[in-house]
Amino acid sequence: MAAEATAPRRLRAQPLTAEAFAPFGSLATIDAVGGRPVNQGRARRVPGIGDLQHDAAATRPALDVYHIAPSLLPFTLGYFERHVLTPQMFIPIRCARLLIAVAPDRADGWPDIERAVTFIGDDHTMIHYRAGVWHSPLVALDDAAILTMLMWEAGDARDCQEIASPVSIEVI
Repeated sequence: MAAEATAPRRLRAQPLTAEAFAPFGSLATIDAVGGRPVNQGRARRVPGIGDLQHDAAATRPALDVYHIAPSLLPFTLGYFERHVLTPQMFIPIRCARLLIAVAPDRADGWPDIERAVTFIGDDHTMIHYRAGVWHSPLVALDDAAILTMLMWEAGDARDCQEIASPVSIEVI
């Protein structure tokens, strides 16, 4: 991606809602609300993320745990990444707030940093990035975070494409 002479951007993170996040993926709650009783009524099965479709080249499921050190706002985003073959899901195990940044594609396929948006999520929401969505790494706010991550992998460079942000993005 060619360097662009663009002034630094300042973004105010907005609350994470399903409607605002819809262009990039979907959300699901981990709260025991709704769902149906299972295990002879001793548990509730709450619907999560149903879209686990992935490219046939990604044959290995990856179920990993992320430990994220805490950061403070304002926070400067340094790069974006995407996973072209698979969606990527994060399920909070322990966290306070999470900073989530996403950007749509430009016509050339690189992230449109000028149209990037940021959200503040919490420990009650599963995050599902659609395949190919540009996003920054999650940022734990207030306290360290532990999340489970699920995606598929092919074992090559298509698993994670990264790019340094050509424009400084400070999130407040």
